[in-house]
Amino acid sequence: MVKLKKLLNRFNKKCLKALILLISVALLAYGIYPSHAQVTHLKVEASTTLLKAGFINNITLTIFNDFENVYELYASLSFPSSIQTPNAPTVLGASYWKFEKIARNSKVEIPVAIFVPDNAAGNAYTANLALTYKRLGYISTYTEIHSLGFYAKGWIDIILYDLTVDPNPAYPGHTISFTANILNKGNVPAMFTNVSILKNDLLLFNSESSSYLGQLDPNSPAPFTLEAVVNRTVKEGNYTAIIIVSYEDNEHELHMVYYKTQFEIIKLTGETQAKPKSVISYVADYLFSKWFLIVLVAGLILSIGYAVFKFKRKPSEGT
Repeated sequence: MVKLKKLLNRFNKKCLKALILLISVALLAYGIYPSHAQVTHLKVEASTTLLKAGFINNITLTIFNDFENVYELYASLSFPSSIQTPNAPTVLGASYWKFEKIARNSKVEIPVAIFVPDNAAGNAYTANLALTYKRLGYISTYTEIHSLGFYAKGWIDIILYDLTVDPNPAYPGHTISFTANILNKGNVPAMFTNVSILKNDLLLFNSESSSYLGQLDPNSPAPFTLEAVVNRTVKEGNYTAIIIVSYEDNEHELHMVYYKTQFEIIKLTGETQAKPKSVISYVADYLFSKWFLIVLVAGLILSIGYAVFKFKRKPSEGT
């Protein structure tokens, strides 16, 4: 009887060990233990990894099934937010989708609307796409977590406003100036900003024909003035000058924006030309010149002095 009890105890211990071993294998197979890497059978791709900050971005997620027929697939997309990743993008509208079946060697596409805040520009974010589905012959569902990396790209929109030309009309051989305000309507600074006049045969450039503005912060307007000399050989007519704005974005990519402005050129004729002076004009100019006034005052002083001198000498002569 004692031997039988010992045999039963040994048998129970072996069964318990076997049961523990089976449970451990099952837990590893389902990915509960962190030491076990998750096995993914489906593939996921995003139509783009760039999201424009300050906008609603419409992208497409594609799920490829190169595994086997899967059933009752549920897909859920989310952007985890934390202290390290503030201002995370937000999925607008539906963020949860269901598909009854995805056959082997087929795919499904999911349209997604993602809003990215302005202050998210320049940050990288990770979205988690959870896929839960059933397999033929299995009772339990299987879940895959796919991580998708996105970059929130800032944008720059340069505009010129209150653009004026002075003088207009302009004259050959004379200076003409272009004055305007420049504004960055984007959400990241424009770096190394420079404005200049496009070179042509119409205008002769000088040191004032370009202006370096440096960093142009969002919503911070800055004035500038460009000058040039109208070529003396230019004929009368309406002309166009082109102003170039060049800058670099936060990814050091060079951009150039062109703005056109119209102005007129006329020659100095009629009243605008200098007429030859007559003798009367020269005399009038001399009479009203400062030198004539100086001479006149000096003559008056000398005359008065001479008269006083003569007046004082008369009594002495009578004695």
